[in-house]
Amino acid sequence: MKNFNIKNLFTVVVILMLASCKAFAESASIEFSINVKPYMEIQTLTNPVLIANITDKTGNLYTPLFSKFRVISNSGETKTLYLKAHTITEHGNESAIFSSNGRVYIAFSSVNNKPTSQSLANCKYGAGQNESPGVVAYPVASIRGAKTKFVDNASKYEVYVGNGTTDITVNIGSQVLRNSFGANDPKGFYQATLSLTEADI
Repeated sequence: MKNFNIKNLFTVVVILMLASCKAFAESASIEFSINVKPYMEIQTLTNPVLIANITDKTGNLYTPLFSKFRVISNSGETKTLYLKAHTITEHGNESAIFSSNGRVYIAFSSVNNKPTSQSLANCKYGAGQNESPGVVAYPVASIRGAKTKFVDNASKYEVYVGNGTTDITVNIGSQVLRNSFGANDPKGFYQATLSLTEADI
C-alpha cells in the first residue's frame, strides 16, 4: 500500500509537471506595408451664379457672380494652389485678373466681338471709357474658405489649403470698374474663366 501511494503520487507529480510545461512551437511573422501617395482633387461645386445681366446705363450687374471650388487633400502640410482668370481676345487666351487702386478685378470680354489685346490692356490700366471696347471688369469682392494672397506681378492669387476638405467661394462684386463700361461695348455675352490649379501654369 505504501508503494502504491508513492507510485501514484509520483505519477500525479509527473502529470502536473507536464501539464504546466508550455508547448514549444516555431513561429515567424511578416509585416505588410502600403505607401499612400500624396493626393489632391479639385472640384467645381454645383449652383454657382455664373450668369448675370448688366444694367442698361451703369454697367453694374443686377446680381453678383460667385463660383465654388472644393479641394480634397491628404497632405499633412499647407499646400499652395493658384487662382487665375482668363478671357479671350483676338490674340487668344489672356490673363484677365489684375489689380487697380488696391482692388483686384476680373476682366470679361465680348464673346461675339472679341476685343483686341490693347483693349484688354487699356481696361487693366484704367484708360478712358471709350478705349476698352468689348471689355468690362468687376471686382473680386471676397474669397472665403481659405487664406489667400494676390500676387500682382504674376496676376494670380495664391490659395493656401490644409489637410482634408476645403470649400472655397469666390465672390465677384456687381459694381463695374470705373471707365470700363461704355456705349462702345458691343451687346451680347461677356465671359471670363476662373481656374483653381495645383500647378502654377
